[in-house]
Amino acid sequence: MERTTSGSNEFNADELKGYLTEIDLADDEIIKLKMDHAAACKGPRRQIRDIMNAAKEAGINMTALRTVVAAHRAERRIEQKIADLEADDRADYELMEHALGAFGDTPLGAAALARAKARQQSGDKTMDSLHQ
Repeated sequence: MERTTSGSNEFNADELKGYLTEIDLADDEIIKLKMDHAAACKGPRRQIRDIMNAAKEAGINMTALRTVVAAHRAERRIEQKIADLEADDRADYELMEHALGAFGDTPLGAAALARAKARQQSGDKTMDSLHQ
């Protein structure tokens, strides 16, 4: 990368200040977007807090409920990732899942599927035997 200088071994201060000003503007936009997002999330977060309070008042074990909620959220994220796969990737995923059988439904099996998928995407042909 070539340095833009003012005819000496120094950087052009005006040019550097210009870059900093542009970065500041982008940073300000990011902060505004984050604030807008946080404000938009207040309602749903309040709703979740109210639901959790209602469960607590109903005598639900909150430690257990939080764990159930965390597991449920993780499962929904995985389902969304699967739904977002392109058709050929989804077909390979389903073949891998079928090849693993019930093992694929366990946390260890899910990790194996994820690792196999990553290998396949990197060009590793180790999992080709699952197609047979």
